[in-house]
Amino acid sequence: MSSLLSRGFQLLDCGVLHASSILVPSAQRPEWRREWSSEFWHVRRESLPERFFAWESEWAVLAFCLGSLSDALCVRRQVRASIASPAVHGSAPQCLLWLATALGLCAVVASLLPGVRSEFESARYHMRSGLLLIQDARVGDPAIPTITPAQFREWRNARQHSFDAFAYYHILRDTAFVSGARPARWAVAHATPNLFAVLGYPPPSSTNNSDLPLVLISHRAWVRDLRSDPHAAGRVLRLGHTSARIAAVLPEGPWHAPGDPDAWLLEGSSQMAAASSTAHGYLIAHLTPAGAESLEGGRVFITAHSADAADIDLTGASFCGDSENPWGTFSFALFLALLALPAVTSVSLNESTFSDHRPALRRRIAGWLFLLSKLILVAAIAWYGALALAYAGVDVSSQWAPFIQLVASFGICLFGFRWAIADQRERCPVCLRRVTHPARVGLASCTFLGWNGTEMMCLGGHTLLHVPSLPTSWFGAPRWLYLDHSWDFLFANNPAA
Repeated sequence: MSSLLSRGFQLLDCGVLHASSILVPSAQRPEWRREWSSEFWHVRRESLPERFFAWESEWAVLAFCLGSLSDALCVRRQVRASIASPAVHGSAPQCLLWLATALGLCAVVASLLPGVRSEFESARYHMRSGLLLIQDARVGDPAIPTITPAQFREWRNARQHSFDAFAYYHILRDTAFVSGARPARWAVAHATPNLFAVLGYPPPSSTNNSDLPLVLISHRAWVRDLRSDPHAAGRVLRLGHTSARIAAVLPEGPWHAPGDPDAWLLEGSSQMAAASSTAHGYLIAHLTPAGAESLEGGRVFITAHSADAADIDLTGASFCGDSENPWGTFSFALFLALLALPAVTSVSLNESTFSDHRPALRRRIAGWLFLLSKLILVAAIAWYGALALAYAGVDVSSQWAPFIQLVASFGICLFGFRWAIADQRERCPVCLRRVTHPARVGLASCTFLGWNGTEMMCLGGHTLLHVPSLPTSWFGAPRWLYLDHSWDFLFANNPAA
């Protein structure tokens, strides 16, 4: 009976030791089991009698085995504490994560700004080349209308050598009546049906067989008076005494026409013929290849003849309503930043060394890829950040927006690239972690007789970085000292090693 009890307690003790070993990390588990097995054998030999069963001795051995639980938990906590080493701070993935977070924040802010969305929307539309705004030569302001409907009809019906298409519009102040909205005073451009085709934009089309004329409303009027109604297309409104059907809403930014109309009412030839002969409007013409050759400096002088054979002096100014291309502005700023970078910092990565223990090719490629990733992320941050600064509080049509984007992109790229290179110089070429623990070495009075500067160490035990306090002819730039394997015992417990 006593032998069975003794055997049962022995199995219980072994089970407790085995359960405790499961709590120990796998790397330390074999050594921990050997130590506790030897201690368990020694305790049983010294505590248990050989010829009879003793309850007190068995309970004492079991209490000893239960102590292995606290020891296993202690080993587990120590291993976790060593894994959470300060060496993780300043690692390459952490740096890229911070840059990616900043990039995501800038992208979200830029996407939420109406000005940035309008600028991207306007970039989808491009005018035809060779467009001219024709007006009286005596008027220098393109916003003043000078062409009558009669002059437009004469030019359109006459045989032309320099022009192959004409479009015309004049602006009237009308009251717009829309169901569900308050009446509003609009500047309505009464235009020929081919206006948008001449400009190079897709011509509007009606989805139903209605005889009502088509009207295109500006983005400003759509937001202000129609409250950004997504179902505005197809609705019928009344402009003065004329009923029209909304064909589309013009996106904000692609074209800022003279007169700044709120709506474009496309009228047929009969309505244009009935227009008052004293009304003045704007004439847009498209040059033929032969006419484009006579265009010098974006302006051409034209002599026309009136009905009574009198000469009329006109000028045709190059007409381009496209806004500045944001990508072109950013590319130019990026190019300027790359040119100016050597003027503000050294582009050398300080790879000079007198040690034979250089990192492998794979490590060097990883370092270059890390630097390239930082430069790309900085450039992307400059792209979205400059857009947010340029179009946050400035009107899309303002000439200041491209200038602000250019200056902001240049500044962010220049100083961002400078930081990326400076950060790369302070990273270990082996593990790409920032070197830490700066220590002053030498005396300032011995600069020319001995080395004097700052020494920083990689926590992984891979390198030492020597930075001279005063560059000399024999030690002008920081140098890396690659440590051999004889230093490994100092960093054996460091997970960065």
